[in-house]
Amino acid sequence: MQLTELLYFITTFGDQAVTLPFAVAVAIVLFATRARQTALIWCLALVAAWGGALIAKLVFLSCGHLLPALDIRSPSGHTTAAIAAYGGFAMLWARDMPERWMRVLLAAGALLVCAGIALSRVLLHMHSMPEVLLGAMIGLAAPIILYRTEPPVSEPCSRPTPLLLLLPLCLVLSSTEQPCQSKG
Repeated sequence: MQLTELLYFITTFGDQAVTLPFAVAVAIVLFATRARQTALIWCLALVAAWGGALIAKLVFLSCGHLLPALDIRSPSGHTTAAIAAYGGFAMLWARDMPERWMRVLLAAGALLVCAGIALSRVLLHMHSMPEVLLGAMIGLAAPIILYRTEPPVSEPCSRPTPLLLLLPLCLVLSSTEQPCQSKG
């Protein structure tokens, strides 16, 4: 696998075709485990981040030329989506962890994954560093909301299953093109 192929593989994890089904699956699991208020907060946090990215894209599309020093044509939606979904998922887990080192480990893992996606956008020349950083700042809304919001006492454990982490990998692997094999 060449570097470019690897970068495209990594960047796909931030695509809406991957992060949106992941987010829906987390919401369904939360709702099914009777953590309904946490599911609602999850959805609202992601809508806030993804909606913020959409608004920022529209603003820079129409008014970006007024701020040429920023070097921003369009904030990175892949970076926003990754930080919102994967960072938010990590925060759902981290807020209930009894030990500080566990919370730090979860946050660091999510940060590493999201940084890889953000860096792939720059290395593939799809976004500039300022565009990726703006996308990251917008995406941080979801993990912050999820970490700062206390789950209701009446809800059972609001942590979604860690098996959901395999969903993005399955989605990426199923969407990669397989070479045609000739018969005979």
